[in-house]
Amino acid sequence: MLIDDNKIDLFINNQFITQMNIADAIIEYPVAVEALNILQENDASKWPDLILCDIHMPVMSGFKFLEEYALLPESLRKNCNIIMISSSLDERDRVKALENPMVLALLEKPINVAELKRLLEKENLI
Repeated sequence: MLIDDNKIDLFINNQFITQMNIADAIIEYPVAVEALNILQENDASKWPDLILCDIHMPVMSGFKFLEEYALLPESLRKNCNIIMISSSLDERDRVKALENPMVLALLEKPINVAELKRLLEKENLI
């Protein structure tokens, strides 16, 4: 699942993940609220294994998404990993993202394909 308000970033990240051949399917959401609604409406079998979520978005930021996501049942969240992505170099964002126990990592946009692959291999996700 890709969550990013920037259509160009959604396209690029989709292409990177497709080229890496690490996902059976990729779903994109330009608004975090839409992604959250989909998660709330589905059981764990229809949840993604991985969510790449931008930090800075209108309507609902990536941090607000994490707050709402944390309210979902642990039984649904336990097999879903979250990687935050951002073009921000703000150290406060970095610290806040990495202090959250639900966040696997924070990657800078544009995503470095080799870095993402190393991370996923290290975490035994691919």
